[in-house]
Amino acid sequence: MLYTVLSLLGVLGALTVAAELIAKGTEELEGAIGQGMAGGVVLGFLTALPETIVVVVAVLNSAGDVALGSAIGGNVILFTLGIGLVGLVYVKKWKSPLKMVGDYSVEYNFLVLSTLALVPLLFYGRLDVFSGIPLCAIYLGYVAYRLKKFSKSEQRKPIKKSSLLYLVLGAALLLSLSKFLVEDIESVSRALGVPSVWLALVVSPLAAELEEKISAIRLASMSFKGGSIAIVSFIGSKIENASLLLGLIGVLSFDYLPLHTALSELIAALVSNLIALFILFDGKMAGKESVFLIALYFVIVYLTLVF
Repeated sequence: MLYTVLSLLGVLGALTVAAELIAKGTEELEGAIGQGMAGGVVLGFLTALPETIVVVVAVLNSAGDVALGSAIGGNVILFTLGIGLVGLVYVKKWKSPLKMVGDYSVEYNFLVLSTLALVPLLFYGRLDVFSGIPLCAIYLGYVAYRLKKFSKSEQRKPIKKSSLLYLVLGAALLLSLSKFLVEDIESVSRALGVPSVWLALVVSPLAAELEEKISAIRLASMSFKGGSIAIVSFIGSKIENASLLLGLIGVLSFDYLPLHTALSELIAALVSNLIALFILFDGKMAGKESVFLIALYFVIVYLTLVF
């Protein structure tokens, strides 16, 4: 038990360093390539990389349920607790509501599209090549659109080598530590007698998304526009989860994956996406909205456990 606790503290310390590197690299990169590319595409992809690897490996090993859980498990957390914490930290740090800056409408619109795509998927009831290819196309279209907009815009600053170095080092640390973080938290939880249902629905998903929340909170506290970049990175990574990762499960599956066993998780992901879209519709988030989102997360967890 003592060894596991010490290991967990060490991993958390190293993750804090990784979050600092990623936040610093993203902040520098944003000045050169803009918020959408830096936050939505680059940071969104990096923070979703652990789930992407898990999904691909799980599907190739015929563990479809594991792949599906990894693909959609984080949406509820990030679009309630994650955004709420970022908003609360931002308000406390800068004494002002978090306001979205720059052209974040691209991410918003593609989040709408990926959310709407979940509706026919629920009725279709399976992930296969026919449902997977259109889902993958949504994310590829998002990246292509961002690249097209970037190529037409004037680069404001040259890309610093240090920003790329920060991102590579931070991403390498994040990838190498994510597995150990989840394992250590689960071990400590079991040793403390945490019920298995709480472990499956609360502890493990929180641990899996912890590094993404740490990076976002650091961004929100580092600069006045960091909160906006953090939210865009959340949206970018969850567009990827709800489109590319679900699509890959369908495309790479040997036959198809039925969705009836994960129906409640898909509905929860759909609801959390809709709530995030509503909260971010006017481009700003005050302290009360942040507290509401945090409270909503615990309500959803409670209802999931009860029903």
